[in-house]
Amino acid sequence: MHNQLVHSSWILTGVMVMSLFLGGCVNLIPEPTPTMFLPVIPPATDNPSITPTSTSTKIPTMISTPTLIPTETTTLTPENAFMPTETPTPIPLPFESGPQVIGQSVETRPIVVYRFGTGNVERLIVADIHGGYEWNTSVLATQIIHYIELHPDIIPADVTLYILPMLNPDGEARDHGISGRANANDVDLNRNWDANWEKEWNLFGCWNEEPISAGPYPASEPETIALINFIQSRHFSGIISYHSAGLGIFPGAWDENRESFRLAAALALVSPYPYPPVDTGCTYTGEFVNWTTKIGIPSVDIELTNHTDSDFEFNLPILKRFLLWN
Repeated sequence: MHNQLVHSSWILTGVMVMSLFLGGCVNLIPEPTPTMFLPVIPPATDNPSITPTSTSTKIPTMISTPTLIPTETTTLTPENAFMPTETPTPIPLPFESGPQVIGQSVETRPIVVYRFGTGNVERLIVADIHGGYEWNTSVLATQIIHYIELHPDIIPADVTLYILPMLNPDGEARDHGISGRANANDVDLNRNWDANWEKEWNLFGCWNEEPISAGPYPASEPETIALINFIQSRHFSGIISYHSAGLGIFPGAWDENRESFRLAAALALVSPYPYPPVDTGCTYTGEFVNWTTKIGIPSVDIELTNHTDSDFEFNLPILKRFLLWN
C-alpha cells in the first residue's frame, strides 16, 4: 500500500513537472514583431538552454500611403492684402502765403501775388499797372502786406485777400518817371483789356506825354494774360486797382447792377479822395476795372494824391472797409 502511494506521488510529480515545462516553452515563443521590412529577431530568455523550435516570418505587405498634393495658395502681399482705408485729415490752409508767381512780364520778370486769410469771400488789390510812372502804388501795396503780417486780425475770418503789388515790373525797372509807364512792348497795360478796347483813342483829356499803344489786340500782353488767368481761377467779389495821381475813385463803368458804384461810394466815405472823380474829358478804353466789372466783379480805380507818396494812412481805413464790404 505504501509503495503504491509513493509510486502515484512520483507520477503526479512528473505530470506537474511536464506541465510546467510545456507551459514555459509555450510562453517563451514570442510573436514576431510586425516590422515591415526587417527580419523578426526572437527576444533573449533568462534560460540560455532553451531555444525556440521555430520562428514565424511575416511577408511584408505594401501599404499604399495617400500622397498629399499641395494646393495653390495666395500669399498676401502689400499689393493684394486687405488694407484698412484711412480718411485723410485735411491740412489747414496757412493764414498767409506768397509770393506766388502767376506769370511773367515781356522781359520774363515774375508777376507775384500774396494771400492772407482762408475765408470764402475773396478780394483782390492790384497795384503798379503803370510801372515806374506810378511806382508809389507798389510801395503802398508793400506797406499793406507788411501791415497785415503784423496785424493778421485785420482779415475777417470769412475773407481771403490777395495782393498783387506790381503788374508792370518791366516799366518799374526801366524808369521811375514818364518812360516807365508802358511795358517792354510800349503798351499801356490799362488800355489792353477786352472792354471797349480801341487800338487808338482820342487823346483829349488823357495822358499823352509820350507815344504809347493799346497793343495790337485785347489781352495781347503777357502781363494782361497772367492777371486774366489768375482772376478766372478765383471767385473774387471785389477788386481795387491803385493808380496815381489825384483824380479820385473811379467805379467800373460796365456795371448794369451798379455794384461797382456802390463799392466806390462805400470807400469814399472813409477816404479823402474825390468821388465822383475828377472829369478831365478823357475817354477810357480797354481799362482793367471796366473788364472786371464786365465779367461781374465790383471793381474800382483809386488814384493816390501824387506820384511820390504812398498815402498809407489814407488807405488803411479803405482797406478795412473793403474787407468788410458786402
